[in-house]
Amino acid sequence: MVIALAGVTGVGKSYLKNQIHNILGIDLQTIVTTRKKREGEVEGIDKKYVTDKEFEDLKNKKEIVATFEMLGNKYGYPRNQMESDSLSVVELHYSNIYKFRKEVKDIFAIYMIPKNIETAIQKLKERNLSKEVEIKRIEEIKEHIENFKKDKNLREQFDYILYNDYTENTVKEIIEIVKNKTNEFLQKSIQV
Repeated sequence: MVIALAGVTGVGKSYLKNQIHNILGIDLQTIVTTRKKREGEVEGIDKKYVTDKEFEDLKNKKEIVATFEMLGNKYGYPRNQMESDSLSVVELHYSNIYKFRKEVKDIFAIYMIPKNIETAIQKLKERNLSKEVEIKRIEEIKEHIENFKKDKNLREQFDYILYNDYTENTVKEIIEIVKNKTNEFLQKSIQV
């Protein structure tokens, strides 16, 4: 089963993904991207960074699935990780949920919303992006939240909605949710 964390930029997807891994020992999925590595990111842990040509080769060989583009960069998920029978956790762009559900057999999707949009914007600004990218990402945060509020069909694609207050309460909540869901998954696996 793949646990997919989606939500706006700055909502804490990477942080909570790592907390799930560290506390529950669930494998991390590594998205493949043409985006440049940010300061502090680790190749093969945060993401697998590739050139445009390498990305297209992986896509043509069907080694990556649920591909999409965002802000001029390409993203995709390694097929072997998505088709594995083990538990894993991955970040997901919310608009890619439809394609992801078609291409990944067993998914538990959590959409995360910041309780305070200004905190998400502040987290984004801490990334020290170029001013142009920062402005686009701030617009994207506001657009995502509006889209999510207005689009009932989109909301129904997610199994759980988590409101992040950026405290340990959110960490405890997501750990409890994931623990309960993985226990259900493990029980089904034993019965099969």
